[in-house]
Amino acid sequence: MDLGLLISVTGLKSPDFVAGAKLAKEMGYTHVELGACRPFGGSDVADLGGTASEDAREIVAEIRDLDLEVSALQCHVDYLSSNLQEVRTRIDHTKHVLDLAVAVDVEFVHTVSGPLPEGMSADEGYACLVEAYQELLEHAADADVRLGIEPVFVYHIGNLATTKALFERLGRDDLFVNFDPSHFPYHREDPVPFIRAYGKRILHAHSKDATVTPLNAEDVAAGRAWDMGGGEQFAFTPPGRGVLDWPAILRALDEVGYQGVLSLELGHGIPDEEQAAREALEYLRPLLPS
Repeated sequence: MDLGLLISVTGLKSPDFVAGAKLAKEMGYTHVELGACRPFGGSDVADLGGTASEDAREIVAEIRDLDLEVSALQCHVDYLSSNLQEVRTRIDHTKHVLDLAVAVDVEFVHTVSGPLPEGMSADEGYACLVEAYQELLEHAADADVRLGIEPVFVYHIGNLATTKALFERLGRDDLFVNFDPSHFPYHREDPVPFIRAYGKRILHAHSKDATVTPLNAEDVAAGRAWDMGGGEQFAFTPPGRGVLDWPAILRALDEVGYQGVLSLELGHGIPDEEQAAREALEYLRPLLPS
């Protein structure tokens, strides 16, 4: 396994991909993952989503000139909405990102379901996702790029059960997984059973941890944590500082044959990103299977 660093609004918040990549290289990372989510939630952070193919090729060429590889494109836009035009815009944006992946010779693009809108039943949500992913997977097949979904804690697809339900309804084996174990503590789940169930579909992985602590209403109100119910709250933290058993996670990934990248995600309120990235590298490197 190799260690990478996500450059995006939920990763290292660099205004420039090449500057972020230079920092990743200096720290000792061998890969970077690039955010490609715009035109949604625009920010001052570098994002490949609104970039033309030729410009994207120039950016990625500069990154590769640093002797770094690009592990994936992160295209996290929601596909669940009662506004059909919004859904269409987001599907079309994802197709654009799949085409960018072809242009820059990156093999994997990962997505998220989005939260279940108020008034939409779980079954309706699954039906909407099946329709969206059928179209996206056909486009990915034509482009010869592999498409994945990342289960996210407060989204409709967020844990083992909801992933299983989507895969069963979809009825295909070409939707893969970006595996981020940090989302599972919110559901009070061990992520290792997910690895054992869907390890052959995991093509990319994030390294991020989570804490589970007594509920503090001020933290939740300020957006520093999420109420889990039962008098507890959930928050993200760098690997090694939370409740996850990283040696067990890495053993399980190794057992299912995962040889890809662990891409550090630093978003969701993790402070001092650069220091956290340096510490994560030092924490994870000795744990990697030899």
